[in-house]
Amino acid sequence: MRSDRVRDGRKRFTRGLEDAERRAEAARLRGKGWTYTQIAEELGYADRASACNAVKQVLHETAQDAGDEFRAVKREQLRMLTEATWKILEREHILVSNGRVVSLDGEPLKDPGPALNAVSILLRINESERKLEGADEPARVSVEAQQIGAEIASVLDQLAARDDGAA
Repeated sequence: MRSDRVRDGRKRFTRGLEDAERRAEAARLRGKGWTYTQIAEELGYADRASACNAVKQVLHETAQDAGDEFRAVKREQLRMLTEATWKILEREHILVSNGRVVSLDGEPLKDPGPALNAVSILLRINESERKLEGADEPARVSVEAQQIGAEIASVLDQLAARDDGAA
């Protein structure tokens, strides 16, 4: 048995550092135009198929790592968008018409438009997060509509609670 092959708890072989370095070198050589047969001979693989599998594995692992990095960047972007949208949602917006503040009994009226737009944006951000994490499963339209309705109700309840606390 080779020294870099160790069995895990399920008695399967795991790849050691030496094997990982050899696979990486196989990928580098393939990138330089070497044939799989040449790579197998150079690095001691049993045959061209083994060299080909080593290169494929490196490509798969690299793609997985790149995908993880991409998802991490997207998660951070969505988090920042969520924070910015909540700030808009929490601000008080005054209703303006024709360049003038609209008042009732001397009190400026609140404009619900920016808050409703922020709620819509938060729902789209939430949808993007679910897609990014693969949490969405095929659902019937009625179930999806109920979920959106519940999310809107939850956000509106939070707004009402904040307004009650400010009053």
